[in-house]
Amino acid sequence: MEMKNQVKNYLQTNDLDIGFQDLNDLVINKQNCVFCGSCISLCPRIGMNEKKPKLLEYDPECSTCFRYCPRTYFPTEMFEKELFNGDANKSYSIGHYQRLVAAKSNDETILKRAQNGGVVSSLLIHALDSGLIDGVLLTDKDDNWYPKPVIARSSDEILSSVGSKYTISPTLITYSEAIREFKLEKLAFVGVPCQIHAVRKLQLSSPLSDEYGKFKLIIGLYCFSNYTYDLLKTFVQGELGIPLSIVKKFDISNGEFYVYLKDDSVKQVPIKLTKQYAWNSCQYCKDFSAELADISIGSVGALSNEWNSVLLRTDLGVKTFNSAVETNKIIISDKVDLFKIEKTAFRKKTRITQINKKTLNTMRLLDISEFEIKTYTTLMSLGQASESLLSEIMKVEEKLVLSVLESLKKREWVILTNGMYNCVDPSLVIRNEINNLRKIFLEKIGKLNKEVLPNLEAIFVRNNINQLRHKNEL
Repeated sequence: MEMKNQVKNYLQTNDLDIGFQDLNDLVINKQNCVFCGSCISLCPRIGMNEKKPKLLEYDPECSTCFRYCPRTYFPTEMFEKELFNGDANKSYSIGHYQRLVAAKSNDETILKRAQNGGVVSSLLIHALDSGLIDGVLLTDKDDNWYPKPVIARSSDEILSSVGSKYTISPTLITYSEAIREFKLEKLAFVGVPCQIHAVRKLQLSSPLSDEYGKFKLIIGLYCFSNYTYDLLKTFVQGELGIPLSIVKKFDISNGEFYVYLKDDSVKQVPIKLTKQYAWNSCQYCKDFSAELADISIGSVGALSNEWNSVLLRTDLGVKTFNSAVETNKIIISDKVDLFKIEKTAFRKKTRITQINKKTLNTMRLLDISEFEIKTYTTLMSLGQASESLLSEIMKVEEKLVLSVLESLKKREWVILTNGMYNCVDPSLVIRNEINNLRKIFLEKIGKLNKEVLPNLEAIFVRNNINQLRHKNEL
């Protein structure tokens, strides 16, 4: 509870002396922005272009945009303790969950329009009908598949937004509208894993209203990577020559990118051809299965495209889902492949950012081995890890990893907490190394002045005194 109150106080503090420039420097310009739309929704001084938020007028440095950004301070452990009970399963790859099932809608109208099993739409409609929510923040599209954040307040509006867009969308941009214009009290949110961090912050403490805009249900979508709109405009319409107006839906499965057309034909290309259109910050995201959602839904692990795999995480998620099943809006099956979900999630969780050769060579000036450097940077990419996980990822024996970790711990490059290793902030690491180098060099300079120079001077004078004219030449 103390940690929760500390985080709430942080979110409510307006005197941090930081503003949009800090957000721009640390998030947007560092290619960390997930384009969720929260900063734009919370501050009237912030607008956007096609790919990032931008400041429209004077910034009073209230710090709201910075505090509620999903990429800034987010105490994951605190949120996990608040959300998940002690009976939940815990997996390194997919997080906490109480149950995994395959499911699909029991409504033929929904199934005809849905991406896969239609579970998201069925759950939202059920939540609306049962009074759990009175509106949903989700993403629709225009005729050219350009993403369009919307507030759905009826089953028809929910159904108009079915299907994956595969384009980054500022879904939370409508949050302020839901509060100020529609006065919605109980909201649901549907989005990708990175956006959910912003939603959980807003759920904990909203800067816009104490009465309206309470998030009651958060549904996360499986996501390995998202794309810029260029994927559709430049690749699908340009390179593949398919007008977006004739596309029925897109899908990604088994390493292939599918384009389904309205005439029921299908265009299929290898997913590797789409990588150049990936959203920049996706390469640093480790969350495949939306680990902090109430319910996570996708197609991976389902045995056919007509079903969804569903991870029920929180008590609220379990209760809402079971209620939809009991009212016959959703049917379920135990035919779901947990291993496949975990394998896909593990691949994303363990993606490593490699340092360039120049940085590697320069770091060797610190009298440290290449393997030690790679262990540190691997741990930096993972966030935290055990020696066994590092051994598996780096493909070396565990005892070697443990030996290197002990060495790095003594140098204060890593710390061990509750059996998990974390990397120390590189600014502290390098500052300490510079101080150590300075100390070593000062000691060497002292020895040169006190021990070496007097002896060399004596030898030089004895052997070259006839060539000396004045003392300054020594």
